[in-house]
Amino acid sequence: MSPFSTVFRELRIFCELRQAEFASQLGYEQSYISAIELGTKGPPSIDFIERLVQRLQLDEHWKKRLLEALDESQRKIMLPNEAPDEMYRMFNELRRQIGALHPAQVELIRMALRMPVMLSHPPFKPLRPLKRKGEPDRTDVVEIIR
Repeated sequence: MSPFSTVFRELRIFCELRQAEFASQLGYEQSYISAIELGTKGPPSIDFIERLVQRLQLDEHWKKRLLEALDESQRKIMLPNEAPDEMYRMFNELRRQIGALHPAQVELIRMALRMPVMLSHPPFKPLRPLKRKGEPDRTDVVEIIR
């Protein structure tokens, strides 16, 4: 299931409606609602979300959740026209293996994608070792060694 399918189903359950009732309120067939919930249909359009929000009189919380889930459920990626050859190779390697990736590989890829954000934070300050009672200061140790 896609993130949108999950949130969409949660919304229907929150509204305490069966699929047929939900479909009727939205003006769609029950089979379409079922396909969205199962993830067999791709994510719907933003117009669908707007209709959903309007017909069910949803608050900003639900609208935000639906829009975020819609964004996270996109299945297509467009490479920029000016993308270098290496990006095309990486993209197609990922495309060929996407269905067989191990969860650890997925997590590593996600970590790599978060690296710019992680690297923008200042590095940790090294912790100064705790001085034990009766132990000389580090500066004292340096003077003794000299």
